[in-house]
Amino acid sequence: MVPPKHFTVEYTINPWMGGVVDQAKAQTQWDALKVAIEKQGVKVLTLDQAPGLPDMVFVCNSGLVLGNNVYLSKFRHAERSGEQEHYLKWFKANGYTVHGEDYAEYFEGGGDAVFSDYKTLWAGYGARSSKSVYSLVQSLGDYETVICDLVNPKFYHLDTCFTPVGATSALWYPGAFSAATQAEIRRRLPDAIEVSDAEATAFVCNAITIRNAVISPIGVSATTKDALKKLGYETVEVDMSEFMKSGGACQCLVLKL
Repeated sequence: MVPPKHFTVEYTINPWMGGVVDQAKAQTQWDALKVAIEKQGVKVLTLDQAPGLPDMVFVCNSGLVLGNNVYLSKFRHAERSGEQEHYLKWFKANGYTVHGEDYAEYFEGGGDAVFSDYKTLWAGYGARSSKSVYSLVQSLGDYETVICDLVNPKFYHLDTCFTPVGATSALWYPGAFSAATQAEIRRRLPDAIEVSDAEATAFVCNAITIRNAVISPIGVSATTKDALKKLGYETVEVDMSEFMKSGGACQCLVLKL
């Protein structure tokens, strides 16, 4: 995680961006998310935010990690490209083998790619990441890649509209995907939970599953909570209002190692 020391909204590169950030409130919300994660028994490492890179807090976009390998991100927008050197330095300092450093295809890391298990990668493409990049990302290991076609501009990253919950379920918003991708999600994830329009715009799908907890922004409906409970998961809601001003929430603020 990257503490929000320099977090502001200074430009517009997604449909959600706008408003003035209360930096003290943002720090409080970030701290609450970190504590919620640590309560599940997970160690959180941090990287200091560099001045002039306000979106560096959304560290999930830094790359995709599998074991000791990482495929480094390449941002589509120049406003975020300065983050890459800081992530690269951290990965190398922490012993990761870096892939993708010299490739030109756009790839925004965990924002568009997520494992539901060690053999299945869900791979979003559209506004940010290139479809062709996933043949290169495959260098990380032996797994199947499920390509997901993002068709709704409001849901510009996969993690705004889809998050795995175990190996057979997910929280997802059908309206973000093509008909073919919707069918594939339903086929592969028989316990997948469809969220409502209201939940989708509250960024409920930008959640993190850790063991038996789903850590989500505020806004999970009683119906969704019940569905998660039936699958054995508790719901932990964390206020992410300041980060949503920049189009991000729980999952955006975390890179899974």
